[in-house]
Amino acid sequence: YCHLYESELLEDLRVEEHTAQIDSEKALEFQREFKDGKIHVLSCSTTFELGVDLGDLDVIFLRNVPPEAYNYAQRVGRAGRRSAFPGFAITYCRRAAHDLYHFAEPERMLIGKIQSPIVSLQNEKIAIRHVTAYALSLFFRNSKDRFSSVKEFFANLGSPCGLSAFRKFLSKNKEQIEREISEILSRQEAIQLGFSDGRWLEKIAGEDSRLALAEAEVTSDWTSVNNLRDKAHNERDDETHRWAGRRARTIEEEPILSFLSRKAVIPKYGFPVDVVELDTQRTEQANTESSDISLERDLSIAISEFAPTSKVIANKMEWTSYGLKKVAEKEWPQKRYARCLRHNVFLQWDEGQEKPPLPCGDDPVHSYTYVIPQFGFVTDRTEPKEPSARTAKMFSSKPYFAGPVTQAETFKIPSGSPIVEVTKKSPGRMVVLCEGRRGRGFYLCRNCGAAFTSHQRSHKTPWGQQCDGVVEVVSLGHEFITDVVQLRFIRGSETGMDIVEFAFSLAFAIVGGAAEILEVPANDLNTTVGYHGKDGMPPIILYDNVPGGAGLVARLETEKALKDCLKAALARVEGNCGCAPNTSCYGCLRSYRNQFIHESLQRGPVKQYLSSVLSEWR
Repeated sequence: YCHLYESELLEDLRVEEHTAQIDSEKALEFQREFKDGKIHVLSCSTTFELGVDLGDLDVIFLRNVPPEAYNYAQRVGRAGRRSAFPGFAITYCRRAAHDLYHFAEPERMLIGKIQSPIVSLQNEKIAIRHVTAYALSLFFRNSKDRFSSVKEFFANLGSPCGLSAFRKFLSKNKEQIEREISEILSRQEAIQLGFSDGRWLEKIAGEDSRLALAEAEVTSDWTSVNNLRDKAHNERDDETHRWAGRRARTIEEEPILSFLSRKAVIPKYGFPVDVVELDTQRTEQANTESSDISLERDLSIAISEFAPTSKVIANKMEWTSYGLKKVAEKEWPQKRYARCLRHNVFLQWDEGQEKPPLPCGDDPVHSYTYVIPQFGFVTDRTEPKEPSARTAKMFSSKPYFAGPVTQAETFKIPSGSPIVEVTKKSPGRMVVLCEGRRGRGFYLCRNCGAAFTSHQRSHKTPWGQQCDGVVEVVSLGHEFITDVVQLRFIRGSETGMDIVEFAFSLAFAIVGGAAEILEVPANDLNTTVGYHGKDGMPPIILYDNVPGGAGLVARLETEKALKDCLKAALARVEGNCGCAPNTSCYGCLRSYRNQFIHESLQRGPVKQYLSSVLSEWR
């Protein structure tokens, strides 16, 4: 390394990206060129973590500390796989609580102790996806002519029959499929999915199934682009006519498995289950940037990262979201909502219903509307740009607890001298909202889906045509039901902080501690603060950060687990991060996802409170 440092710089240093944003064929091309020495540095996500042998790779640089020891072993294990090529791995530790912890105690990561993985089999959405994949495999064996492209599966994109043909096949072979699936699923899972009364048919091939939504979306895309091509032909707009033709062929010729995976009809790598796409309007034209990428996020993340006017960098190019994806004859789900910031109360109700009173007694002047962009987001036809700098995160989101789906048992621990009241794991409804810049919302056109951060007198559709639709102010939202555990501390706060701000500070310390003692990535869990009246501590809501739940928060219900969690939370706010007690930083309480309350989080009062609570724990 001294020799390299003192030597002349390389004349050519090629750096490329290998992430889930890159199309699989392009990713394989990068992998081959890296192995052949044509690419010198490959910037990777977890897509390069498993099953890749690069032979003489000698250096690994990790830009942060991996979540767990097995991630570390897999990532650094890419190097030094040949006796003649010893590997070297260096890890950069950021000013984040997880990284600082392992920087101070590297043995925990290096010793390689791995907790046995735990998988919850109760997540209905994931089970439905696997059952759908199995049923489609039987369908494709029976109808081989449909197992190729989108066009062949749906037969006629102007009037598709893919869903109806699949449903007809399921009905005809219902008994056989139920018998075979029963050998895979447990009795409880089979009942939950409706195999005892035939409801499973509606779940995988009904009007509201993922396949039905995917069929409606691709039909709308194909019809809209063909209408645009006809209009361009009549107006002698050759450029638009050629683009629309390429776009239509790209839609038709996409491999059906790629399409079904992209639309979350069948399983794919990763755990998110409500995946949406930022549609870059790919065309079949070779060497276009859009053909090499696939921009997907879980909807709870997409409502901020893909929100209109947001910028996303992929494959060295910068893409700008133009609006919400519009599907013909389909409306975005929407709800009305109101909130009291002083007491952290959140209420939602259906459009047309009377606004219910807030339980805190305050009556906010304004109520709002949020739409759920279930078909994803879209760019316009403008070519992507080369980024001049790192893109700024323009929007943040905030989670709200909309209430339990079912009532659950409540108990206090420790039993002798109670400190905290625990509401056991139960399904709870979570709502995540992105309310635009400074809560001003987005100006959305319901005709074409274009959306802006300020009022526009006129605008164009995502295809570049003039639109006469009227814009209205909305927020972007995502609803899901997941496993929820509530903690309500019996002892009040005597720190002098605003009670809601203190509760959030305490909540983010606890959720960080929970991730440590459960040995899961921090993003697998999340937290918010609920309402329990004007007196006493507000309840802290801990939840699995995935629709349907993953069985994680349920593991915190024992006295030992909860006490260990509070101890880990206390360690996060001890002050090793270096920030002042009356503030916070990314080394203790702050993270990307709690930007909405960064300025109010304080580690000092949390340290004082947890120290007192744990000293009384008997």
